[in-house]
Amino acid sequence: MKLKLKGFQDDAVLKLVRHMRGAGRDARAGDLQSVCLSSPTGSGKTVMLTNAIEFLVRGDDEHGPIPDATFLWITDQPELNEQTYRKMLSTSSVLNGDLLHVIDASFDYETLRPGAVHFLNTQKLAKGSGLVTAGDNRTFTIWDVVKNTIDAYPGKFFVIIDEAHRGMGEGRSQTEANTIIQKFIKGSSGEIPPVPIVIGISATPERFNRLITGAGRMHRPVEVDVAEVRLSGLIKKVILLHHPKREQANDMTLLREAARSLKDFTSRWSRYCAKQDVSDVLPLLVVQVEDARNKSQASETDIAQAMRVVRDVFGSLPGDAFAHSFQESTKLKIDGEELRYLAPPDVQNDQDARVVFFKTALNTGWDCPRAEVMMSFRTAADSTYIAQLVGRMVRTPLAREIIDDEILDTVTLFLPHYDSKGLKKVVEKLTTSDDDPVAPVDLEEADDIAELNKAPNTEKLFEALSKIPSYVVPRRRKVSQIRRLMKLARLLTYDEIDEDAIASAEKTMIGALNKEFTRLKKDKRFKAIVEERGQIEIAEVNWEVFTDIFREGKGKTVSIASENVEDLFEFCGRRLNEGIHVKWWRQRVKGEPPSARERAKLELFALCIDSDVIANLEKVAQEQVGSWLGDYAGEVEKLDEQGVLAYEEVRNQASVSELVPLHYSSTIFARKGDDTWKNHLYVNEDGVFHADFDTPEEAVLKKEIPRKEIVGWLRNMDRKKWALCVNYEVDGEERPMYPDFLFLRQEKGRLVVDIIDPHSIHLADAPVKAAGLAKFAAKHASKFGRIELILLDGKKSKLLDLKNESVRNKVRAAKIIEQLRAFFD
Repeated sequence: MKLKLKGFQDDAVLKLVRHMRGAGRDARAGDLQSVCLSSPTGSGKTVMLTNAIEFLVRGDDEHGPIPDATFLWITDQPELNEQTYRKMLSTSSVLNGDLLHVIDASFDYETLRPGAVHFLNTQKLAKGSGLVTAGDNRTFTIWDVVKNTIDAYPGKFFVIIDEAHRGMGEGRSQTEANTIIQKFIKGSSGEIPPVPIVIGISATPERFNRLITGAGRMHRPVEVDVAEVRLSGLIKKVILLHHPKREQANDMTLLREAARSLKDFTSRWSRYCAKQDVSDVLPLLVVQVEDARNKSQASETDIAQAMRVVRDVFGSLPGDAFAHSFQESTKLKIDGEELRYLAPPDVQNDQDARVVFFKTALNTGWDCPRAEVMMSFRTAADSTYIAQLVGRMVRTPLAREIIDDEILDTVTLFLPHYDSKGLKKVVEKLTTSDDDPVAPVDLEEADDIAELNKAPNTEKLFEALSKIPSYVVPRRRKVSQIRRLMKLARLLTYDEIDEDAIASAEKTMIGALNKEFTRLKKDKRFKAIVEERGQIEIAEVNWEVFTDIFREGKGKTVSIASENVEDLFEFCGRRLNEGIHVKWWRQRVKGEPPSARERAKLELFALCIDSDVIANLEKVAQEQVGSWLGDYAGEVEKLDEQGVLAYEEVRNQASVSELVPLHYSSTIFARKGDDTWKNHLYVNEDGVFHADFDTPEEAVLKKEIPRKEIVGWLRNMDRKKWALCVNYEVDGEERPMYPDFLFLRQEKGRLVVDIIDPHSIHLADAPVKAAGLAKFAAKHASKFGRIELILLDGKKSKLLDLKNESVRNKVRAAKIIEQLRAFFD
């Protein structure tokens, strides 16, 4: 791949490849197979499947190539074919233009080309179309081609169904194909048999899965956690919704605000890209206009006036900066000016375009991460169209999170004809749609959100905060620490921080494996496993025909076939990852006779099924990762934001909580409040912080802020990347918590940081969170001035000093709420 995949994408690709190879093997035995990649919009489904196809065609660390693997990629719209074709061409390092074919009406071959990906949309398969009709000018119908390809490449023909939740109508019998897509799944009498291997891609695969179950196929699911997609930086964090509070003429007013937003995004991206030394991102304003009532008009919306409004706000814009994507695919005359046509798939890469007018045509066949701002002139009846469009806008332009300016991780949506009720419909479509749900993005009304910047003259305060300890808490998706180590090694090598890191990591893991082998090779159980797996006992039973008499005959023991040894060796590859099994095996058999080769693979298998061995290897890998992250922290800090984020992803793949440095954004956004507070480290344009707090929090602020030694404070906002995180445990699982307040004060001529956390004890997790903060204090008390836990029980409160060892030991010992209440006595 030309792209560096995210961690969750790498995991999904490995599962896809394993399932697709397994499906191929079982299909050759005559069993119908299905694989389904279930992943939310914006997660890179096409990229993941493209990478899986690369591994099948080219081979990987565990398997050789399948050069005659053949792929048919089916969509229900020509635009999706074009979009997928372009994405594959731009991202794949294996699938070039010679291996990507769009099937058109002139296609007339006996089989599909082996080793290639063919694109077909269902509109070309309708009754009466040229592809499905035999005649003098056609030797093979598309159905003939499919049948011939199944026969020519058994177990190697993969039919990929994009947007697999469509075309899965369930109104008729499950045994009868009632859509074109279902012909491939169930077969169609006189046309094609069921294709042996079907690969479904969908954000909502339930209908596809039900159909597969009813069709008698073995099902192999690959599911991507939506939380992983959100954390990956591939999608933006927040959609800001602007709408009028009361009904009045306001569409051009909101368009003017949309233009201001476009101008603001343009300035922000310009500053950010210059600072990070990356190519400029040119944000786009998409304007959804009304349909025309008569043919003499392009739209009921006054497009000429809209263009004037944008120019008035943004400044001089050339004619090419404006374009339309109407179904009328021609230039339009707008108030004496030509408005050029821009096809939806071309919008993202046309850097001249800054404002694109459309009706509903941009909902499919386009990907435009630089579309930061949208304005709709349409009425509340069109909430479905708006939701579909926004679903295409949430992708991040740089395919990563922006740390320094949180505003660049938002999409801004202006809806002049939507009241609160209409807005609710849009939100419902965005969050509960069965057809194309948006990945989990927060939806906020713009009036409720404030932009905050670092307060003036706070550099030293933020520098002090950046030195305090914080933790990254493991995600529920467990990641192999060996893979994590090799990923870090590649980063260190690529960034020229440690050019020997890859060789060093491999040496470390092979050395750890050798240590385990030396420990176990004389163990009776270990030797028994090697011997048992190397042989198979075959029993013989004699049956006297037409009687119920069975007698045991003479059994025998035979050596396991080399093919089955390879199956065990592949298992080792999945357990160890990163080709470590191959490297260890090669070192193990170097200089040994050929007879030792299979035994060495069986020895490795015996190691890999030992849970203690795997745990020890994972521990070695994790320790090496921790050592490198600590040793090279200074060099990593010097990288640009993209580089820092790559290492942060490695940190986030820890199997246990690990210390992580804090990086504070220049600009953040936060929910507004009615109350005004001074001395906060992030402030609005008026130099204040607006926020509402509950009574106990307010009491803390009113007590602390007036103190003369306090020089600043920070609301430690939940789950912000820059927020101080403390780990705690629930039933052995680590979880994150974020203490409420950090105060900075002068103490004996130096800056110190205090943690103060008002903590209600009536919540079920109160004891474990209190214990987590106490455990944190035990480890890091010296890094803070105060660490205070304020227990709240109704109107009563109790301040506990967690820098006091006796106090924090009592807090850590509390397991139930009643034990916390005992502190009030």
